Amino acid sequence: MPTKPVPVSKKLLYYSIMIVVLLMIIELCSRAYYYQGLSPHPIASIQVLKDFRKLVRKKFLPDSATKRLLNNHYLIRPELPRAENDRINTETALANQAVYEPWVEFAFRDIQSKYVNVKDHIRRSVPERSDSLSTDSLTVFFLGGSTMYGFNVTDAETIPACFVKAYQKKYPHGTPIHVVNYGTPSYFSYQELILLVDRILHDQKPDMVVMLDGLNDCLQARSSYAREPLYKPGFGEFINPGGDNDRTQFADFYELPAGMKADSACTLIYQRYIDNIRHAREIAGFYGISLYCFWQPVPYYNYPNRVNDPICTKSSPERFGYIYPLVKNKARELDYLFFLGDMLEREKGLPFIDQIHYSPDFNRAVAENILQVMSFKPRPQLFIRK
Repeated sequence: MPTKPVPVSKKLLYYSIMIVVLLMIIELCSRAYYYQGLSPHPIASIQVLKDFRKLVRKKFLPDSATKRLLNNHYLIRPELPRAENDRINTETALANQAVYEPWVEFAFRDIQSKYVNVKDHIRRSVPERSDSLSTDSLTVFFLGGSTMYGFNVTDAETIPACFVKAYQKKYPHGTPIHVVNYGTPSYFSYQELILLVDRILHDQKPDMVVMLDGLNDCLQARSSYAREPLYKPGFGEFINPGGDNDRTQFADFYELPAGMKADSACTLIYQRYIDNIRHAREIAGFYGISLYCFWQPVPYYNYPNRVNDPICTKSSPERFGYIYPLVKNKARELDYLFFLGDMLEREKGLPFIDQIHYSPDFNRAVAENILQVMSFKPRPQLFIRK
């Protein structure tokens, strides 16, 4: 007996149900995969597809950025075998990971390798002491962002390491010093202020503090004017997944305040920085700590040879043209603020190792300029309020 043909509408309903059930199974499996991992996307299966696409690209498609960075290493260190330059690039990439840290929100991960070593969120300096045999030395904290941390350079090529070498040359019989590199990628002056207070309250009081700022205070505009860490949106999503957190806010941290004219917004960012270092100065003074604040050179400001530089960025955010002259003028008034923003004016070499971070040679130049204005006196006595 011939069977009745199944109506098209029933077929569509059947297939629709099957598709929905299949999608639900995929979503449940995806959620199981991300169990307690809090998938970055509210639909776990979509995140699986994104992760798979990223994996395929990493495995089979050439990474032009990685290739370009490797070429930069070869240009900067032509005397070093390519295999060693490749190793430096690999180790710096492995170290490039933020982890949670109380009060300052994040720090960069601890790592142990040949060229990049971080322990308790302190980047190793080679050397870290001007006199390895001395048991009583002046401790100098170095605070800043990725340029102070030494992004894409070795432990021996960072600004603090170069500072020790310059100090040994200038003061061969001077008071021994010990440098501590607290530089952290993406930090700006307000986070450094909080970090300094946190270290003091943990009884880790230095004799001197060097703060190097400029790039992140200007580039991470929202961080500066709102005094909020760069990863705030991600932490908000972690604490309240699927809540009202703005998923696009991360990009906004690099934008000027909405609804404000550029000059007004830049003036506000400049004032935030001046307030931050003023507070740092007051706190340092109370504890007998010498504070030196430096405004760093960047490719966006007063770098005439940038057009011929094969490595650094060629973009020109207008905010640097507003903020840098303001800081330069203020440095003439404050005896603890020093403007290094003109260091690139006559630079003809290769001062950068990537778009914005310094090469080993330029780190040496920055360290020498920092040393030039610092005064090394006998250990200051702690002021005790009666």
